[in-house]
Amino acid sequence: MKDFAKIFSRRYSAVNVQDTEQQEQQQQELTANMQATATTGPYTACSMSRNAEKQQNKSLKANRKMNPAGILSSFFYERKSNKRARSPKCAFLLLALGVLAITTAVLVKIFQPYDLIFKWKLTMADDGEIFNLWAKPPVDLYIKIYLFNITNAEAFLAGREKMNVEQVGPYVYKEIMTHENITFNANNTMSTTPSHPLVWQEHLSEGRKEDDQVVMLNIAMLAISHLTADKPLFLRMGLRTLFATSKSLPIVRMTAKEFMFGYQSSLTTLGNTFFSNWISFEKVGLIDRMYDFSTDYETFYTGATNPAISGLYATYRGKTNLPQWDGEHCSNIELASDGTKFRSFIQPNDSIKFFRKSMCRPINLYRSGEPQTYGSLTGYKYVFEENAFDNGVNNEANKCFCRKSKCQPQGLIDVTDCYYGFPISLSYPHFMHGDAGLLDNITGVQPDEQKYSSAFVVQPESGLPLSISAKVQINMHFDDLSTFRQVSRFSHLTVPMLWFDIMMPELPESLDTRFNFYLNILPYLDILGYWGSLLLGIALLLYAVTRATLRMSNLPQMNNISDGKYSKVNILRGVTNVHCNDVYKPCEMKLLHKHEKNQQTLEDNVITRHDDMDMEAGVDLLYKEMAATQQRQGSFALELEPALSGSESG
Repeated sequence: MKDFAKIFSRRYSAVNVQDTEQQEQQQQELTANMQATATTGPYTACSMSRNAEKQQNKSLKANRKMNPAGILSSFFYERKSNKRARSPKCAFLLLALGVLAITTAVLVKIFQPYDLIFKWKLTMADDGEIFNLWAKPPVDLYIKIYLFNITNAEAFLAGREKMNVEQVGPYVYKEIMTHENITFNANNTMSTTPSHPLVWQEHLSEGRKEDDQVVMLNIAMLAISHLTADKPLFLRMGLRTLFATSKSLPIVRMTAKEFMFGYQSSLTTLGNTFFSNWISFEKVGLIDRMYDFSTDYETFYTGATNPAISGLYATYRGKTNLPQWDGEHCSNIELASDGTKFRSFIQPNDSIKFFRKSMCRPINLYRSGEPQTYGSLTGYKYVFEENAFDNGVNNEANKCFCRKSKCQPQGLIDVTDCYYGFPISLSYPHFMHGDAGLLDNITGVQPDEQKYSSAFVVQPESGLPLSISAKVQINMHFDDLSTFRQVSRFSHLTVPMLWFDIMMPELPESLDTRFNFYLNILPYLDILGYWGSLLLGIALLLYAVTRATLRMSNLPQMNNISDGKYSKVNILRGVTNVHCNDVYKPCEMKLLHKHEKNQQTLEDNVITRHDDMDMEAGVDLLYKEMAATQQRQGSFALELEPALSGSESG
């Protein structure tokens, strides 16, 4: 153990050490052979040294023939064995990091971390980011209202002229849309009560004021007449008397605000007194009734099982189908949007669904045109389905909008059940795409598809609306009213009252910036993560393998080192003290310097020349028994120091 420790304590000791006794015997033989070689003369030794160098070069060339097993083993080759010795951590660590980086790239490609995070963000959770945006959308949502002012009331009632209307507006209100009293349910839905209070925006109303005087229909009188036109005579007689005593007229003058949000009427007061289950309000106003959500309760999906449908309708008033319509196409509101958020991950051929209480029906939207950019985000334009207000004339599926199998003219949808039994019908503004008869009976309407088309711009991945413009007209459609003399001029007439545009011009800058980061910047992290990890891993692996290959080519294998071919040149030069070409390696200079004082000058020796083959044979014989030890480049000659020391002492 003492000899073992001594060998490993040397700075330039070999990695593999043979048995002590065998090593001492080899050293003694080596010393004797060196002394014999010295007598041959310096030139002979020099020639032998050159031949040994040739053998060395051949050995190095042979050693450069790498194989995978050799390269792999080089990762575990120990560089030093003294007190600063360290295992091959660097190369092995590079190899491990390279494999880890490539594994990371593969995992990024398979699992797509951005998609996982994005789907998680879409899910509605209490106090979550998307939930808060849905509960109280921080957007500028407006409703623009245009009234149809009747300009020839007297002439029309007298039967001299067709009714003429004039569009007046816009009257603009900001809609503060919120979802209140939110409750999370066990079936991955959330129940809420909607609230949509309106705030007057005079600065956006283009000079219009709420107290503008307009001439409009007397909704209460005309609605009661329509509902009782086919009722028994005694009931109609009572109503005629009531109309006369209350001095009710079918066309009245009022302010714009009164018509939109309600005006006092003796007929309405009477109806509220005797028919409170039917008429629960004291004033009649179309916008007021549109925005009455006091009895509504809605259920929306949280997206826990499918993030794409988060924020979409599950039920309305506890049901997936609206009771006033038959058939799924007309009545099913499931997966419809209230305009806050649409379906996520929309494909090009997918339709999306929109539902508002004021529309009394779901309506399908289809992609149209090229992508459009709003702010920093890009979305696609979605428009109402073709013939959306068709009653089956062109679209057979729309026949379910015919109430009680009675279809109104093309372009009208009967929504009586949503407006307290009043004869209300919906259409496009100015009867666009409507039956020609609708335009023949009224003057002053001017259909224009560019002005009155609805459009929704939706970002397809998130379902985020970038712009909204939903334009719908509210009309009163009358049957035969000839049983009431005061209103007989309205028989079989459809009168436009107003059209509205629920609009969101664009997202606020804060939301645009936030979703630009989510939708345009973050997706690149997957790409950068994949390619960055992949290229880094490949680079680390190549560097580690190259490092190992170079080490194998520079460090002789045991079978080349142990035959002593590296030490032949140095020992011969050191013993003879002959500088064959005055080029020495650092380790050789150290060896010569150490023994310079004790070497005897051999200049007077007789030069004996030998045949090259004899010298080569002599060299091989001289060193055939050298110790087979593995050593690093630069220290191969110094392990023979004990042998040279023995030569000096001899």
